[in-house]
Amino acid sequence: MFNVEEAPRRLIVPVRVQGFFQLDGRLYRNKFTRNMGYIIDGLLRRVNVYVYDSGGTSRTAYTTTGGLLYSASGSYNMGPPLHFIYGTGATTPSVTDNWLASADATTRNPSHYIDSIEEATETRFLVAGRWAPDTDKFLTEAGLGLIIDAYYGYVTLLARSLLSPSITRTAYTEYYDGYVLRFPASFTRWFVRALLAATAGNRYFVCRSTVVTAADGSPLVLQSNDTFAGSLDMRIGSDNTPPSPTHANLLSPIASLSNQSQTVEVDTVLQEVRIVRIGNYTPPTDTTLGEIGWFASLKGYRAGSTTSALTMVCRVALDTPVTLKAGTTYALGIALVFS
Repeated sequence: MFNVEEAPRRLIVPVRVQGFFQLDGRLYRNKFTRNMGYIIDGLLRRVNVYVYDSGGTSRTAYTTTGGLLYSASGSYNMGPPLHFIYGTGATTPSVTDNWLASADATTRNPSHYIDSIEEATETRFLVAGRWAPDTDKFLTEAGLGLIIDAYYGYVTLLARSLLSPSITRTAYTEYYDGYVLRFPASFTRWFVRALLAATAGNRYFVCRSTVVTAADGSPLVLQSNDTFAGSLDMRIGSDNTPPSPTHANLLSPIASLSNQSQTVEVDTVLQEVRIVRIGNYTPPTDTTLGEIGWFASLKGYRAGSTTSALTMVCRVALDTPVTLKAGTTYALGIALVFS
């Protein structure tokens, strides 16, 4: 916990994301791989990142394009790259998994339904697809894959789950399988809508997607395919009212943090991957800290013209506000935890 009388004066607040395979009316909790952290980090910062392909080789993911619909070789544009694959393996899922333990290539099926489900206490990102096997299948593991190179067929694994109870897929029978990311109220629905815009469609056609509310309160129609513009910021405020997915800004802003940095931590002990953004603040007078907000610039349209706008990714409210002492430098930030 945080005590302003102790050194180092540092507060990193965790916000957890959960993922589930939704199969036969059941939810199977997944284990995120390190690649999920790398991909989200790359989108937020709008930089290329390295991920591990299904064979364990480090490959470039071209998240510098602001979306997930771009292939490395020959500047190929792609359709939706997220897809499911099943297997018969039984090893425990790990944050360092590169692929399924025993993948069945004939069960690979593409997503054709990608959407956000918005509620008062959480926002869900849903990927689903309808498919049918042509032979009977008895399956014990599932994975969420992401195509990172359409020319060479490089694929990275974002999440994996053991299926207990196992599932059966009968030949010539259609199934509608899904995968869902659950974002708590600390995350804005605007961020989840941005993930939707960055994932759906085809990059050959840069189109209008959904509407978000920017930090200044104005509406922005998101640009699909090339959505994230970088220009991140971490800000603090004094109000600790519980967060809502519809918040667009801090409720009582104080300042932006200085010397901001962002890193990805792969924890093989806790079996989680964390995206940590941190910055410094030295209050001129004693100051009450009640909230921390993470902001990202998103690309979109207003009144027929392209533009970008700073939009809140998440807002964390402290259960108990803390007092920051005048003249003391504090390291403050948020950790997005995928576990």
